[in-house]
Amino acid sequence: MEVSNSPQEERPEGANPLLGLWRQFSKIASSFLGERFSIIDLADPASTIEGIKKDVEFRGFSLWILMFSIIIASIGLNVNSTAVVIGAMLISPLMGPIMGIGLSLGINDFTLLTKSAKNLGVAVGIGLLASSLYFLISPISEASNELFARTNPTLLDVVVAFFGGLAGILAGSRKEKSNVIPGVAIATALMPPICTAGYGLAHAEWNYFFGALYLFLINGVLIATATTVVTRYLRFPMVTIMDPVRAKKTSRWFSIAIIIVIIPSIWIFYKTVSNTLAQSKVHNFVEATVVYPGTEVVKEEITFDQGHPQVSLVLFGELIPENLVEQWEDDFNTKFEGHLDIIQGDNGNDNLLEMSKLVNLYSEGRAEAKTYQDKIADLEAQLSLLEGQLIPANLAKEIKVNYPEVQSLSIGTLQGGITDSTAGTRVPVAFVQWSPSLNDSTKTLRSAQLSAWLALRLEADSVLVK
Repeated sequence: MEVSNSPQEERPEGANPLLGLWRQFSKIASSFLGERFSIIDLADPASTIEGIKKDVEFRGFSLWILMFSIIIASIGLNVNSTAVVIGAMLISPLMGPIMGIGLSLGINDFTLLTKSAKNLGVAVGIGLLASSLYFLISPISEASNELFARTNPTLLDVVVAFFGGLAGILAGSRKEKSNVIPGVAIATALMPPICTAGYGLAHAEWNYFFGALYLFLINGVLIATATTVVTRYLRFPMVTIMDPVRAKKTSRWFSIAIIIVIIPSIWIFYKTVSNTLAQSKVHNFVEATVVYPGTEVVKEEITFDQGHPQVSLVLFGELIPENLVEQWEDDFNTKFEGHLDIIQGDNGNDNLLEMSKLVNLYSEGRAEAKTYQDKIADLEAQLSLLEGQLIPANLAKEIKVNYPEVQSLSIGTLQGGITDSTAGTRVPVAFVQWSPSLNDSTKTLRSAQLSAWLALRLEADSVLVK
């Protein structure tokens, strides 16, 4: 008879209670999450396609609205007004043809693709022309921060454009429409890059022109891509059925085009992050090293020459010994392979002398402003006290109604103690002449009643009635 060497027989897989519990939990979680995140049943392909096709065309009202929004956005960028730029993005109709391109690629509607591309070209051309004309005649020729911000698109702009496009097409595909599209227009910022490119064209600033156009290209391509992805996922009806070979080839070229568009933004993002980290390291070194009692760093400039930091520091205060300055410069050059230039305030440099004067004026101005702030606070306190002592305008009429026996009345406040005119204890006083028909005891009683009523009415601790 054969005897098994195993301590116990193998348990069937289905007999494992933990495995069964896990399968049950997975089934419940899958059902719950699938129901929560499902969007296919909520989509309305027919009305979505019809709505996007209506917004593709640029003629008549759409064209005029585009030009008006271009001018508004250009003014906002010119005067560095974020609010005006946002207003222009809200009324801009540029989302239409871009989503039309994405939809046409998603449903293989090549007629719609041609129409959308044509109208987008018209919109961009008119936008560049209108913004260029504005910046040519504008008296403000200096580039604002709002303009500069549209010249260096990075990978983060790619992410914003893609998820903005997803939000836009998902909102547009619902049976119940929402107001997401204006928010998408603000987030993806289609209008400002065109205006910035117009500024670059008007002033021959080609870094502004090409940088802004690249940002617009990123936004447009990623919004269209998001639209294509969603329409395919929601199974919108195809206009043209392509054979598998052609469909695979089209998808390959589409993916290559997107990668080509994105690659420069990845490089710019990498350079931006690298420069930020490098500047942070240099700043930390300067902050920890350039320390001397009685001396302060009032100006710090950090630039990079072929990856090597060039730092210029302006110091004011006690004169630092030359050997210590040379040691700091050597340490900096050894650590960063760059150059540290330390300028002290007593070297006769005209610019430094001018800066010294400005620093002194600033310090004096702060001290003087502090003095005025103290005076204002004191005056406000006095004003608050005086306002509390004002007698209501209708008080005499109220007293006449409540106390018809009063023939004449004078009300004021008396200063308690020997103090100035706005401090100390001030007591309300009422001088009353009662009707001669009242006897002395009645006058005393009515005076006490009037005193109590006036104290309540004037919110005072007590009121003297004479």
